[in-house]
Amino acid sequence: MTTTVSEGPRTLRRALSRLAAAHWAAEQSALLKNSLALISGTVFSQAILFLCSPLLSRIFSRTDFGHLANYNAWVSILALLSSLRYEHAVIVANGRENTNRVVVLTGWLSLVGVFVYMVISASVYFLYTGTGYLRYLREIVLFLPIGVLAVCLSSLLIQLNVKAGKFKRLAVVAAVQVVITLAAQILLGLLRVPQALIVGTITGFVFSGAVFARWFFQRHSFKHLRREMTLRQLRLTATEHADFPRYTMAADAIGVVVQQFIPVFVTALFSPALAGVYAFSTRVVRVPLLVVASAISGALRKEAVDHVRRGQSLPLLFSGLVKVLCLVGLGPFVVLLLYGKQIFAVVFGAQWVDAGRVVQILSPGILFEFVAFPLSVLFLVTNSQRYTFRLQLFGFLFLVVALAAGKYFLNDFLATCFLVSGVMVIVNLASIVLASRVSTRQSVVSPSRGPVTSSP
Repeated sequence: MTTTVSEGPRTLRRALSRLAAAHWAAEQSALLKNSLALISGTVFSQAILFLCSPLLSRIFSRTDFGHLANYNAWVSILALLSSLRYEHAVIVANGRENTNRVVVLTGWLSLVGVFVYMVISASVYFLYTGTGYLRYLREIVLFLPIGVLAVCLSSLLIQLNVKAGKFKRLAVVAAVQVVITLAAQILLGLLRVPQALIVGTITGFVFSGAVFARWFFQRHSFKHLRREMTLRQLRLTATEHADFPRYTMAADAIGVVVQQFIPVFVTALFSPALAGVYAFSTRVVRVPLLVVASAISGALRKEAVDHVRRGQSLPLLFSGLVKVLCLVGLGPFVVLLLYGKQIFAVVFGAQWVDAGRVVQILSPGILFEFVAFPLSVLFLVTNSQRYTFRLQLFGFLFLVVALAAGKYFLNDFLATCFLVSGVMVIVNLASIVLASRVSTRQSVVSPSRGPVTSSP
């Protein structure tokens, strides 16, 4: 009888243990499924981009790609400054009303920002007649407000779909957006339309924004949004999610500068043509890897928030993701390190041999960046954005020092690329180490009560 009674709790514990293991496996399966849904669309779109790149490299010049890189850099930073990163508060907003308030706040901020950029862009275009970097910026400045508006609205609507778990939808739209962008760029390039690469990029974002907006208004009426348009509601929403402009925006702004503004600096320090060489090399290699990492990050964001809210620890999630990212990124890294120059010469033409050399130089930094990028979600869900900000700030300072040293002490573009690659390795390795440390914490931003924290 005693044996039977003692066996009861043991049996119950074993059953609970199996149930917990099954629950954990289901969670991992959901993360894997969501990641694969986004990655499948990403791989498809990047495959099309890669297949079309040899054609684009023969239609457009180095300077054309330099102008596109300058446009992308400025649109990225201006869109971020417009929204103050409040669109990321969508994922942690509880309930439809709170979500609608975040949508309205982000929308109004974006529209005000775009109006300001229109005034500044018109002033630069019509009033500036000097030389230097602004002379190059003048050629693309009128496109910036349109691009910022398209990116702001698309980013906001993407976050809504991430929150709803519509990962397959995101994958399909991303793939179609790339197809439309490339088709427009190729057609306009063959017709010799000025700045065809930029116009094609805007066309793709307008398409994706229109599709997402249509889906959004199928579930939300304008009447529901108008209820949240009072100044008091906007002020309260801004206060509830103040950590996003306080920490996330500052960190992301520096991150954008570090990741995308190198062609801007290269244009100012060297020439638009060399900026085009750098931009094309990263477009072909670094951007696809980061887009895959972004897809993983998007799926991880929802899973990590749900995971922490249930009081579960993150170290296992961290370690498993690091292993997967290393395995995925190591193969392309080795190939690029050994044969980057030859691949670019054969696939994209002789004028892009230097781009292949740049890829070889940057490959170590690209590998560490690929691993570190998705892990940045852990800083968000553990309410540790301040670490991201500090890390990005130091990375920005190191990057400025590297670029200045490459120009004024070494006076060589490729030597500058070696210094930039070293900065990428150091900053992203530090980001991985810090992500490991914060994964031992359990904290998530609660819109109504602020940070909720518990011990590991």
